Amino acid sequence: MTESDDRLQAALSGVQARKEAGRVPDFDHVWTGAKTRVRSRRRRRGMMAGTAAVLALAFVMVVPSGDDIQYIDTAELLETTSWSAPSDSLLPEHHFDIYGEVPVLIEPAETYGGALL
Repeated sequence: MTESDDRLQAALSGVQARKEAGRVPDFDHVWTGAKTRVRSRRRRRGMMAGTAAVLALAFVMVVPSGDDIQYIDTAELLETTSWSAPSDSLLPEHHFDIYGEVPVLIEPAETYGGALL
């Protein structure tokens, strides 16, 4: 190595040592920062829990009591609702109601021959 390389290496080592010496904080400083962060986090969680409790209490107070449901007329409710099976959309359109109407049976051409199977 040349003399200029040695001087450059010594200068770089000195600068690096000064920079690294200032980067590591004291233990007390780190510990105080951690305590502060934990305290603020606990305070924030406490405020959230308090807010949730107030909202739950407000919800309980707003929900109607059982007395309001007695004014619903059951017959009116049944007349306004309808139900159909989910499989109705898969079935073809029917022309007669098999449960309400009896279809006309086709008579065989020869009545003496017996019933058709």
